This record gives sequence, C-alpha cells and structure tokens, in this order.
Amino acid sequence: MKCYFRIVSFCLLCIWGSSCSTAYYLEHHPGFTHDVFHRKVILAEKKLVSNDDKLYLEAAKLRAQYTYAFIVEKADRLIEDDYESGKKLYAKALESFEKATSYGKKAIQFRHPELQIMMDWIMEDVTFTEKDVPYLYWLGAAYGGAIGSSRGKAKWVIQLPIVGYLLETALEIDPSWNYGAIHSAMISYTMARTDLMGNNVENATKHYEQAMLFSNRQDAGAKVSFAENVHVSLQKKDEFELLLKEVLSMDVESNKELALGNIIARERALWLLSRTDELFY
Repeated sequence: MKCYFRIVSFCLLCIWGSSCSTAYYLEHHPGFTHDVFHRKVILAEKKLVSNDDKLYLEAAKLRAQYTYAFIVEKADRLIEDDYESGKKLYAKALESFEKATSYGKKAIQFRHPELQIMMDWIMEDVTFTEKDVPYLYWLGAAYGGAIGSSRGKAKWVIQLPIVGYLLETALEIDPSWNYGAIHSAMISYTMARTDLMGNNVENATKHYEQAMLFSNRQDAGAKVSFAENVHVSLQKKDEFELLLKEVLSMDVESNKELALGNIIARERALWLLSRTDELFY
C-alpha cells in the first residue's frame, strides 16, 4: 500500500504562487511561516459566505497547500520515530484535506450547476475550458492529499481514479499550465496506478520530462517527486542522490511563482537524502 501513501507527495507541487511574502518568511523566518500561512487559510475560509466559485477555489488551494507543507511534511518525518504520534498527524491531515475537497467540489459546482455529484462529472459529456483548469487541478490535489493521508483506507484509496480524471482532464485542456504543474502532479499519480501493466515508470518519466520542459528545469518539486517515486522504486541510488543534490544547488527563488514550492521541495530533498540508507538496499 505504500504507493498510495506516496500519492500525497504530488501535493508538494501544489505549493506554487501562493504569495511572495509566504516564500520569503519560509526562506528567511521559517519559525513564523506556519502562523502566517494558517492565518491566510482561516481568512480565506471566513470569506465563504456566498456562492462565489473563486472564493471556494482559493480556500481549497490554501487549505491543500497548508496541509501538505505543515502537517503532512511533519507527519512523514515523525512517523519514522514515533508511529502513534505520526498516525495522529496523518489523521489531522486527512481531516484538513477533506475540507479542501469539499471547497474544491463546491467551487466547480458553482461554475457548473449541472454537476451535483462526482459521477455526473465522469459520466456526462462535460465541456471544461481553460478557466476550469485551476479548479480541476486543486480538487485533484486535495483528493490526492486525502488518499495519501488516509494511509490506505479503502474509502479513499478507491477514489484514486477521481484524481486521474481531474488531472487528465486538466492536462488535455492545457498541458503547459503553470509551468507544467499538471505533469509534475502526474508523476506520483502515475506510479500509484495499478492499470498501466508495468508501464508506470515509462509514463512517469514522460510526465517528468514535460514538467522539466515547461518549467525550464526550475520546478524542484517535480525533481523531488521523480527521485522519491521513480528512482526509489527502481532502486537507482546514484541517480536519486544526483537529482536531489541538483535540487539543493538550485536557486529556488529564481522563478518567483515557483519559489514557495521549491523551498518546500529543497527541505524534502534534504530529508530524503538523510534517509538514503533506509530507502535503498
């Protein structure tokens, strides 16, 4: 079931363009960043008093970002030393991601009133446009986070195809969106799929290459995701270390829109490198 736990790693790639101020605090005053970001989430949620799809999209995005960066990242590390405490944090993350999925679904439903249940989205011939791409992406991110944080609970694992539907639909509309962010998200999703008949690595590699193309190799999150999901799966230790060290040497703030996610990715790269002996045998 570890492949399902790792699906949450694509939420690392969701931490883009939240604000230059948040990236600044994370880089220069990390002790304050949790409170700064949490206040942003609460403020966004307090604005949910009307059927404004943009407000619900913002709440879904910020809630998903916050949960991954400040709850899941801590849980990933804690569970290695304190299993019970780690499980409690994952449960907290799941509860938070459930809020994000609720906001994300409402955001799309306000844009498309005819889509009242998820089955409508998949079964009906829905015409989404470029304006829908962020809505599809962030809802996919929230679902992916919930699946990973559930630690293999059937209720969430069976919803993995929903993640695929949302991401693949967005990808068909605009594959270059936000410096290839959808391709980045597809790396861990592709490695978690059970229907690719052993072609997971090949497909994940194609998405990684596209993410590098559209981001001009500036998306550190895609590099970390590829190392964590593909290199570990193939037990390619040298390639794993080389790619993560490349992340450590990057100017993570050269692209301001990717800065926040890149800073998070750099910290995860450091942590993964510290676990090299555990990940490779």
